[in-house]
Amino acid sequence: MHSEKGARSGILDVARVAGVSPATVSRVINGTAKVSPATREAVQSAISTLHYEPNKFARSLITNRSGIIGVLIDRSIRYATANVLVQLEEYASLMGYMSVVLTVDKPFRERFMQSLTKLRSLSVEGIIVIAPRVGLSKTIVDCHVPEPVIIVSSELSDIGIPMVGEDQYAGACRAVRHLVQSGHRQIWHVAGSQDWFDERRRMEGWKDTLELQGLGAGKMLQASWSPKSAYEIVMDTDFSHCPDAMFVASDHMAMAVIAALISKGLRVPDDISIVGFDDAEGTAYVTPPLTTVKQNLPAVARKAVSLLVSVIEGKPVDMVTMMNSELVIRSSTKDKR
Repeated sequence: MHSEKGARSGILDVARVAGVSPATVSRVINGTAKVSPATREAVQSAISTLHYEPNKFARSLITNRSGIIGVLIDRSIRYATANVLVQLEEYASLMGYMSVVLTVDKPFRERFMQSLTKLRSLSVEGIIVIAPRVGLSKTIVDCHVPEPVIIVSSELSDIGIPMVGEDQYAGACRAVRHLVQSGHRQIWHVAGSQDWFDERRRMEGWKDTLELQGLGAGKMLQASWSPKSAYEIVMDTDFSHCPDAMFVASDHMAMAVIAALISKGLRVPDDISIVGFDDAEGTAYVTPPLTTVKQNLPAVARKAVSLLVSVIEGKPVDMVTMMNSELVIRSSTKDKR
C-alpha cells in the first residue's frame, strides 16, 4: 500500500485516508451520483494531501466527457498572443480541463479545417480560438462549427460566436488623451501591421482622440510588429519638423523607437514623449521607463475559459465581452504645459 509520501498514490490510498470506500471516491471524482458535502470534502482533502491525479482516460469512459479543450492560435504569434495562451492553459487546468494547442495560418479556411479535424479526433468538448488577425473569425463563422467555440480577439463585434478581448480602442484613446492633457499637440503614431485587429483598433483610438481634441490628423509611420521595422522607419523619417510625442503600437516597438530617436540626437522625453502598448516585461526598467497601456491578459484568458465552460454546460453567455486596460505612467512622457 502507498503511503502519503509514496511515489504515486492510487484510488485505494485516497479511500483509506478519507475513510470511505473506493466506490465513493470514484463517485466524487466522476460526479456520477450524489454524495454528502462532508464526504465530498473528505475525499477532496485526501486527494489534495496525496497529490492524487485521476486517470483522465478512464474517467472519460465513465462520464462520456473527454475533459479536453482545443486551443487554436494564429501562427503569427507575438507577445500578447503568447501571454494569453499561457494564461489560458493554466486556467483551463484549474477548471479541470487539459488543453491541446494547434496553430492556424493562412489560407485560414484550409488550415482551420485541418486543425479542427485533429481536435475532433481527440473528442474535445469545446474550442477557444485566438484570432488577432483579420479574416480568421469570419472563417470560423463560415465553417459553421457545431462544437462550442469562444473567440479571443480585439475585433469585439457580434458575429454570432461569443467573443472576448481587450478594448484596444479605449486603451489607445486613454494613451493619446494623456499626451494631450500633458500639453502635447503634434502626436505621431508608429503603427503595427494593419492585418491585425489590435493595430486597427489602436489606430482608430489615436485618430479619433486627435479629432475630438481638435488637433487634426496626425502623421502615421507604418511599420510591422517587429522592433527592427519600427527602428528603421524612424531612422528613415525626416524629423526636421519634430513631433511633441509618439504613440507606438507596442512596447517592443516603442523601445526600438527610443533607440532610433537617441541615434538621431533626440531626447526622450525632453524632446519627444513616448507611449507604448502592452506593459511588456521589462518596460519599467528601460531608460527612460516606458509609459504604456497595460492589458489585463490574465482576465481575458480566465473569461475565455469560463465562457467556454458555460457554453459546454448549455448556459447562456454574452456575445461580446470587453476587458478594460490601464494606463501606466512612467518617465517616457513629460508634462509640457
